[in-house]
Formats: sequence, C-alpha cells, structure tokens
Amino acid sequence: MEFIYFSFLQGVVAFFAPCAVALLPGYIVSYISRNSQNQPEFKARLYRGLKLAGISILGILVVYALAGILIIVASQILKAYMKWVTIGMGVVLIILGILMIAGKNVAFSVNINQRNQNSETKEAFVFGIGYAIGALGCLFPLFLAVATQALTAPSIILGGSYILAYFVGISLMMVTAILLSTFAKDFFMKYLRKLLPHMGKITGSLLILAGIYVIYYQMILI
Repeated sequence: MEFIYFSFLQGVVAFFAPCAVALLPGYIVSYISRNSQNQPEFKARLYRGLKLAGISILGILVVYALAGILIIVASQILKAYMKWVTIGMGVVLIILGILMIAGKNVAFSVNINQRNQNSETKEAFVFGIGYAIGALGCLFPLFLAVATQALTAPSIILGGSYILAYFVGISLMMVTAILLSTFAKDFFMKYLRKLLPHMGKITGSLLILAGIYVIYYQMILI
C-alpha cells in the first residue's frame, strides 16, 4: 500500500522534470496572452482552465499509455538499452540549449495572438504530449520502477492503482499550474513580460542543465 504514495510522489516529481518544466513558461505565456481581454465570469474562467488542463492531461495520458505498452511488450530490452538512449537525449538537450542561448530558433513556435478556439484546444493537447515526452526523457527510470512494480503486483487492481497514483500526481500538478495561470493572470503577465526578452536564454539554460542532469543520472547507474 505504501508504494501507492511513492507512485503518487513520482508523478509529482515527473511534472517538475527539468526536460518538461522548461516547456511550461512558453505555454503559460501563450495561455494567458490568448485571452488577454477580461473574462466574463468566474465560472467561465474556471471552465476554460479545467477544460484546457484536461486536454493537456489527455495528451500526457496518450504518451504514458504508449510507454506503458512498450514496457509490457519489451521491458527487458528497455531495461538493457534505455540508459544509452536517455544519455543520447541528454546530449541532444545540451545541443538544443546551446543553440537557443546563441539565438537560434530551435523550438516550434506558437502564435499567442491567435484566439481561435480550435487552435487553443489542439495546442493544449500537443503541449500535453510534449510535456509527457520531456518528463519521460528525464525521469524514465522512475516511471519504469513504478510500471515494473505494477506488473509484479499480486493483483491487477493493486498494480493498476500504482499507475493511477502516478498519473494522478502529474495530472494534479498540471491542473494546478493552469488554474494558477487562469486566476493570477495579471501577476503572471507582469513578471513574464519582464522575462520574455530573456526567455530563450533561460529556456536554453534549463535545457542544458536538464541534459547534464540526464547524462549524470544515467552515468552513475552504469
């Protein structure tokens, strides 16, 4: 039963994975800038925040579901080679970070002035996918530990509860981040405007740190 709490905490930690959290500032800017006009009601703001958070969580679920299937089908192969793949991802992150600090546009761009409803929905889904990939890229060994424990659990229900607790942890953090952006728009805009000119270098620095962290973490496991 204690492993359920461990799984939940790993989900929370996954949200703050350096490879994933580097994506958050840009999306927050896009999110609050897309709706810069006054929101009509508290309920409308809450609905919008929960809807987009839910869509982002759906994107996260898709990626983690695919990762879970791969673990079930080829867990032994993943255990043997994933550390080298992750080290490769760390090198790629460092290269991308250096390019961003140098002023090169290496990230996919989002038009934050576009206020189309369908575009916002698709953006939230893609953001969720990107966030999950980043979290897995940095902290796959932790998810692998949770998934492996779930596969060896004495019952399907108990094993499923481990995976569910992990997903609840990362999802709760996503909902919290989106709702804070919804109801603290002025606060975010005030300080994010100051950071925007430096956002590329800040994100690049985060990517470099994430890459170094990934390589170091994997090297100590070899």
